[in-house]
Amino acid sequence: MHIEKHFFDTKNLLKEIPAEEISCWLLNQGYFPERYVLPPSFQVSEFNLQEDLYNKDISDLKRREIQTISYPKSFLNERKFGTIHPWNYHDVVYYLHNNWGKIIEHLFHKEQKIYSYSFPIPVTKSKKGRIGNLRAGRMIYEWLQMAERDLIIDGGKFQYIVRTDIANFYSSIYTHSIAWALHGRNEALNDKKFSFFGNKIDRLIQYSNDARTNGISVGSALSDLISEIILAAIDLEVSRKIKEKNPFAAVRFKDDYRILCNSEKDGNEILQILSEELSHYNLVLNENKTSIYKLPDGLYRIHDREYFPHSLKNESEIDFKVFEHTLLIVLDIHRRNPGTSIIEKFLAELFNKDKNLKIRFSDNHSRRFQEIKKMIELLFFTKRESQKILCHVLSICDWLYIEYYKMFPQLKSYLKEKIEYEIQIASENGSTFEVIWYIFFSRFIKLGIRDFKSLIGNKKIRENNFYCSMLLSKQQIFKDSGIKLFTRPKEFTGKKLASLVSVFD
Repeated sequence: MHIEKHFFDTKNLLKEIPAEEISCWLLNQGYFPERYVLPPSFQVSEFNLQEDLYNKDISDLKRREIQTISYPKSFLNERKFGTIHPWNYHDVVYYLHNNWGKIIEHLFHKEQKIYSYSFPIPVTKSKKGRIGNLRAGRMIYEWLQMAERDLIIDGGKFQYIVRTDIANFYSSIYTHSIAWALHGRNEALNDKKFSFFGNKIDRLIQYSNDARTNGISVGSALSDLISEIILAAIDLEVSRKIKEKNPFAAVRFKDDYRILCNSEKDGNEILQILSEELSHYNLVLNENKTSIYKLPDGLYRIHDREYFPHSLKNESEIDFKVFEHTLLIVLDIHRRNPGTSIIEKFLAELFNKDKNLKIRFSDNHSRRFQEIKKMIELLFFTKRESQKILCHVLSICDWLYIEYYKMFPQLKSYLKEKIEYEIQIASENGSTFEVIWYIFFSRFIKLGIRDFKSLIGNKKIRENNFYCSMLLSKQQIFKDSGIKLFTRPKEFTGKKLASLVSVFD
């Protein structure tokens, strides 16, 4: 099967990469959340694997707090990302590095029949023996497409597909289950002296979050790797139990399962087995996102099917009116299918391979400026629908500013007024995520906004160390670590934001 081949191809490619390179990548490229979450100022410099641990006594760890960044998802809920102290992060990587062979065999067990497409470290055949370039956001899109393609090819032998995911996955992870997954539940529980490396990792994750045992931070590649360790153990047990009953084929992308089978009865039995195994790890399926479809329904994402006739991917140039009309269609699709990546996909298609905007504005001088302003306003309207596209929006604004500032000097004052307004609204909404992006953008293109404090009245934002770092243009997160985690915006002078964040790759 194609899904099985992909799984074990990934294993073989991974085995050719030295463990030292994996560790280096996790410490540097993998430390912060994916690039749309934090401005480019938050980047790691020379975070190296040490010969010894930062935390010498695993039984006597200091309680540390996760540094968080968030934006509201709804009136009562927010999307929160977390970054743990570099010393705890390093020591987890240290234990993984020293047991990397065991980790690979655990993640890619020969008896596995649920094939993961979400290994968080990018490995590709084009860079054999080396780590690839993709990181999180774009990797998610590419690998999810790959999983769908391979399922379709293998789907001819089956009649139905089960689609489900785990409810509140990252916040529900019980840190003790890391060791359970690696060593077995009873063995891990009996290890009172923390001699197993899984129990050491458990302790380090706990004490990076004020000794809490429920939940791990969302964002780092390390968190994704830990989640894969836990789910690989669950998948293996499910594979063994389902194999005894009926034929099936399954893929998982993070906490999202798609399982091919031959009847609704088989589908329900598989769901029961999966639910039972998850319960052993204090995890539950999301009933609201659980469905069984008769093939080919359920193989394709509805929002992709709806967007396909309107895609601008193959256009070398896009008339402004076409952009405007297509954006409105995309917003309709997004509202019918919330939580998808359809807006990001559309925005990525506005750029060519050279990272130049494909929009063709009016030849009339006055009308062209009006269209540029209209485009910016439409992009900010779109951002209200999905705050995570903010870096895409600002990257386009940056491109427009670079391209048209000399032609329209008034563009600077227009953007300055726009960003000041957006900062105030973001502050009122409690979106630290937006505020720090706006401060970065203002300094990155030198808009001349001086008094950010007067625009931000939200106390929670003012106390956030990501915000303080950006406001002071000086590292305020984990200052005691000795690891450089911040670069001033002005040090990126001469670069395009689209290139720094790689959102259009």
